[in-house]
Amino acid sequence: MASLANSKVKSIKRSASSSLNSKAIKLREEGKEIVNLSVGEPDFDTPERIKNAAIKSIENGFTSYVPASGIKPLKEAIARKLLQENNITVNPDREVIVTPGAKFAINLAISTFTEEGDEVLILDPSWVSYKPLVQLAGATPVSVPLSYEDGFEVTRAKLEENVTKNTKMIILNSPNNPTGRVFSEKEIQEINQFIKDYNVLAVSDEIYEDIVYDEIKNISLASDESVKNNVITVNGFSKGYAMTGWRLGYIAASEELTQEMTKIQEHVVSCATSFVQYGAVEAFYCQHEVDLMTEEYRKRRNFLVSELNALQGIECRYPEGTFYVFAKVNYKGMDSQEFSQFIFEKAGVLVTPGAAYSKDSSECIRMSFATSMEELELGIESIRKVL
Repeated sequence: MASLANSKVKSIKRSASSSLNSKAIKLREEGKEIVNLSVGEPDFDTPERIKNAAIKSIENGFTSYVPASGIKPLKEAIARKLLQENNITVNPDREVIVTPGAKFAINLAISTFTEEGDEVLILDPSWVSYKPLVQLAGATPVSVPLSYEDGFEVTRAKLEENVTKNTKMIILNSPNNPTGRVFSEKEIQEINQFIKDYNVLAVSDEIYEDIVYDEIKNISLASDESVKNNVITVNGFSKGYAMTGWRLGYIAASEELTQEMTKIQEHVVSCATSFVQYGAVEAFYCQHEVDLMTEEYRKRRNFLVSELNALQGIECRYPEGTFYVFAKVNYKGMDSQEFSQFIFEKAGVLVTPGAAYSKDSSECIRMSFATSMEELELGIESIRKVL
C-alpha cells in the first residue's frame, strides 16, 4: 500500500538520536554489548523528594484534568524561578504555560506562529527536531551555518546573510545541543538587537541551563526588557532534574503570545499530566541535587575530552554546558556517518554523526556523557583499540 501520510510528514526524517537509542535498546535486548553514547538522557534517578511529591499527589486523588496552562502553584513557582535566576518578570496567571515536555513547548510556539510562506532561522548545528517541527507547520527552515573553526560563534553578519522579508522566527538554543556552546554576553546583545531590528519572534530553548561549567552562567534572551515581548522562553525539567520520562516543560511569554498558544494546548493535549505538576513544584527546592549531578557531569566531561584528544584523528573542545561533546574527526578520510558506523561495528560504541545536526558538520560526532564513568571508560578503551 502506498504511504497514507500527508506531504508534510513525508518530507521529514525520523529523529536520529531517538532512532539510535531505540537501536541500542534492541541490541541490548538481544544480548549484544553496546556502549550507548548517543542519547541525551541523564543516568541519574529523579530526586526522591520530587518522586514523593508526585506520589503524594496521586494518593490524595489529584488525578483529574487541570487548567490547560497548568496548576497555579507550579506556575507561581516558575515565575519566581524566572525572576530570581533569569531576571525575567512574568505574570504567572497569564504569561506561563505548563506543557507535556519542552519539545511540545517548542512545537507549540512554532505551530502557533508560523505557516506556509514563513521562514524560520535555525543556528546550525542544531538539535535534530527543530527543522522537522518547522516543516510540519508548513514553514521553511533556513540554516544559519556556524563554524567549528571559530567555536560556533554567532554574529550579526551571519544572521543577516540569511534573513529575508519572509523571516518570521528564529530558534536559539543555549546551552547548545549538540555543540555545548553557551552564548556570551556579546552574542546575546547582537542577537537581541537583530530581533528588535527585524521584529521577528524568537524561541529561546534553555532546557540545559542548569548544566553549565567553569563559572559560566546562561543568559536568557528575555532578561532584556526591550526584546522581551518578542521572546518565547522554553524550559523544562527533563535534563537538569533527571525527569525525562515525566514529560514536563514550560513556556514563558507575553500574554498576547500565551493566549494563542493556549488555544492549541487545549485542543491537542488538554493539559500536562496533573499529578506530575506537584512533583515539579518540589523540583525547585532540589538545587543541591542538581549541583551534585552537574559536578559529576563535569568530571565525566573532563575525562572524556582529555581521552578523546589523546586518540588518533580526534579533536575535541571542552563544552561550556550540556552533557555532550562535539568532536571533530579526521580519520582515514571518513566523514561522520562513516566513522560512526566504523566504531559501532568494530568497537560496539554508538555515537551520533554530526550530519544529523547540520550538513556542514559532516566532520563531527556528538558523544553524550550522561552515562556512568564506567561506560565512558569502556567506550574510550574500545575505540582506542580499534583506532
